[in-house]
Amino acid sequence: MAELTDRAARRQANFTAVERTSPLPPSIADLPLPGGLPLDEDEFVVRTAKDWGASVNPLVLTTRRLICPTDLTGRASVAIPLTDIRDVELRKHWVGFPTIIVNRVDQQPASFPAHINGARIRADIAAMVEASRRTAFPKLSVVTPPASSGDRIERLRQLGELRASGVLTESEFQEEKARILKES
Repeated sequence: MAELTDRAARRQANFTAVERTSPLPPSIADLPLPGGLPLDEDEFVVRTAKDWGASVNPLVLTTRRLICPTDLTGRASVAIPLTDIRDVELRKHWVGFPTIIVNRVDQQPASFPAHINGARIRADIAAMVEASRRTAFPKLSVVTPPASSGDRIERLRQLGELRASGVLTESEFQEEKARILKES
């Protein structure tokens, strides 16, 4: 009994911290996840298929993971750490229904149908991915000496590689690119 009380107290303390930094409001409820997966003490449910009005099962977005089908058949599901998501796309097809594509680092994409609210689902997942990147990779300020134009090209190439690998967000990439291009 004391162990449950301790867990509840730790979850409450973690919730207060997460609530301040999460772009979407988390729920303190200790909800069961699909497949019997447990919520960690510092992990909270942000959205479910029900919140989006979607009929996709399982579909749960937490402060640390996305639990979703691996493909359009919905036969298998996967729990993807938000830090492993490179980007999220909404593809609208000529015939049929729109699809959410979750591109992962070094793995096959996961996808699921988005009959309704596809843009909202994509935006919510992308917002949580961006927030997880900010906490996993805090923005560092780097001072570099002025470089030759050949060196600038190399730095721009490296910057593009960092964006492609998911280390830099699009906005961070654009900010650094502008700074490099302003150098004489």
